[in-house]
Amino acid sequence: MLLITINAIPSALGKNRRAYLTSFILNNEIIGNGFSNAIYSDDTVSFEATAYALEILDDYGINPHEIEALQNNLENNVDEMFNNDEVVLYDLFFLMKSLNILQHEDIDLENRIYKYLNDTEQIGGGFSFKNSTSSANLASTYYVIQLYLLIDEPINNLTAHKNWILSCNNSDGGYGGSQGLSSTLTDTFFVVSLLDELWGIDALVDMNKTLHYLKSFYVDDSADLNSFGGYLPDEIAQYALLSSTFFCVKSISLIDPDLSELNSASTMVWVLARQYFEDGGFAENSEGYEQKTSSVISSYYGFETLRVFNALSSLAGEIWMVEFNFWILGIVLMSIGIIIALIVFLWRKRRI
Repeated sequence: MLLITINAIPSALGKNRRAYLTSFILNNEIIGNGFSNAIYSDDTVSFEATAYALEILDDYGINPHEIEALQNNLENNVDEMFNNDEVVLYDLFFLMKSLNILQHEDIDLENRIYKYLNDTEQIGGGFSFKNSTSSANLASTYYVIQLYLLIDEPINNLTAHKNWILSCNNSDGGYGGSQGLSSTLTDTFFVVSLLDELWGIDALVDMNKTLHYLKSFYVDDSADLNSFGGYLPDEIAQYALLSSTFFCVKSISLIDPDLSELNSASTMVWVLARQYFEDGGFAENSEGYEQKTSSVISSYYGFETLRVFNALSSLAGEIWMVEFNFWILGIVLMSIGIIIALIVFLWRKRRI
């Protein structure tokens, strides 16, 4: 009877992973302005979260509210950067990425950006974060080149930039932020991505070493319930992260398109386990009993990692149990109480 009662709980309570994810993203929408990174934030628009939210929603054919107002506000943010002479490449990239997703084009604005990007070019190769500085690094070079591609403008002196990027190589197979700096996972991801987009992955200084460097972050200890299947952000990190897992998986997939160097099954299980059904988004690992907090940015990394494995269909799986709340708990407890009372009643009746 208990089983019958539990099964009688409406199946409509069940939602699939995709529905949870898109609901989470829409709950972070600041209508007409963009998206915050987390539901519990102070309603501050995050340019990065906005671009990622729009990309996921666009993938499912879902439009944000008040598109025209959103387009205008995003463009105003770009104008404000230039008018105040406070251009931040990182923010500029995500603003333009959002406008690109929304299919909004402004030729005058793009010309302004193109001129600024050209002024960040360094003679020896690479690009700086600002047009007033003369030090190139991989992060600024990555975002400048991505902006060139977004506004569909040519990149001058490609050979010089390629040689400078390759000069950031280290003996461990990774790449540092500039010549002489230690390798980092993020910088290595920047290099692999840029080479794949502009010159071909074969341009890597030593493909096998880079592959080995990326694979070294994989957590293969099945006893590590928090991280098994994921990738650490650095050599001393305690937990695998969705961001570092995406950087590794994406980079390895560009070097090895048939994915034979990836532990696909365990990594997909690890990624899906990061979806936090309290709010529907993906959350990074936290220490001890610290409350997990989902974010749009973490959700994007989880989403894109699944895309690499051609496994976005896994988000169609229905898991009604995540809707288990105090209302359902009350029904179950009442059912148990009724069953116990019925058993006692029948037992006493038999004694009579």
